[in-house]
Amino acid sequence: MRDNELLQFVYKTAEMGIQGLRDVAPRIAESELRTAVSRQMEEYVGISRRSGQLLRSRGVEPRGPSLGSRLSSEIMSTAKTLADPSGSKIAEMVIQGSTMGVTKGTKHLNDYAGDDPDVKALARRLIDTEQSNIEEMKKFL
Repeated sequence: MRDNELLQFVYKTAEMGIQGLRDVAPRIAESELRTAVSRQMEEYVGISRRSGQLLRSRGVEPRGPSLGSRLSSEIMSTAKTLADPSGSKIAEMVIQGSTMGVTKGTKHLNDYAGDDPDVKALARRLIDTEQSNIEEMKKFL
């Protein structure tokens, strides 16, 4: 995996995190959970912004999630929270998404063949953010 591929993964993952949290945010009744989700969204925005800047500086346009992925995520979030709108269910959904981010992020970082310290640091920041999100959400289960 090269620099641009890893940066595209980081960008897409951060954008999916933003969207996923935006999808569930209006359904959150508990203020502490709403605050935690808002903080997580801000972290994803920072990661997305930085990965986009790094890609553009290399002459590459960032590519976010496909329309199909975005619609699927929104439909799934809506269906799951309609069935169970509790804070515990929302925390579970965030944990599941972040777990996928940790798994795929770690795999991509291990497959990374480049040596750009900024690219590596940003990929690690994404993984650390995902792990932090998991830990933060556990208290809402």
